[in-house]
Amino acid sequence: MARSRGSGARGRQQGAQGAGAAGGLSDAKLAARTGRSAAAWYEILDAEGAVRLSHEQIVDLLVEVYEAPEWGARAVAVRYQHDHGILLPGEQPDGTFEVSVSRSLRGSQPALLDLAIASVNAAVKQEPTEVHRLPERSLARWELDGGDVLEARVGAPAASAPGSPCAVSLVESRIRLPELVPGVRSRLEKVVRAVAAGA
Repeated sequence: MARSRGSGARGRQQGAQGAGAAGGLSDAKLAARTGRSAAAWYEILDAEGAVRLSHEQIVDLLVEVYEAPEWGARAVAVRYQHDHGILLPGEQPDGTFEVSVSRSLRGSQPALLDLAIASVNAAVKQEPTEVHRLPERSLARWELDGGDVLEARVGAPAASAPGSPCAVSLVESRIRLPELVPGVRSRLEKVVRAVAAGA
């Protein structure tokens, strides 16, 4: 899972350089807002063995033990994992992020796709740029204003019996910043709940 990039002292040095690190804050702003420099945070995280922790575990550690503000903890965690070559949750090889949610729902494939389109339209306030209604390719696609791409996919029923469930999936890709991921996930989960309520 790790991309072979600097770790330990080398990772601290990389993290302490350059304002455009993955956390989105310059070193000066990070220090001013969290009370510690990037290098100081890296020393703490290295001592805690943070390379073995998940993103959320690092955030929890910084907030609960070291009393960092949550937004600052997230910025530090993103930068630390980036500089240590660790992929963040949902991170793609090109550095963007992807979020997907799905649910198995009863209903016909066309009806579920229509429900998904209506629910996504209401959430993003725009119409899909393309729609496909073939049994093997039942999906709608939105190119969102921020550059994200959102797809609603409805799989064919798992069995031929009437009423067999279909998998309804929402996938948003090309998300530029990791801090946007929780909000995207929350929005997609809300859309899936709306589809389920109408099914």
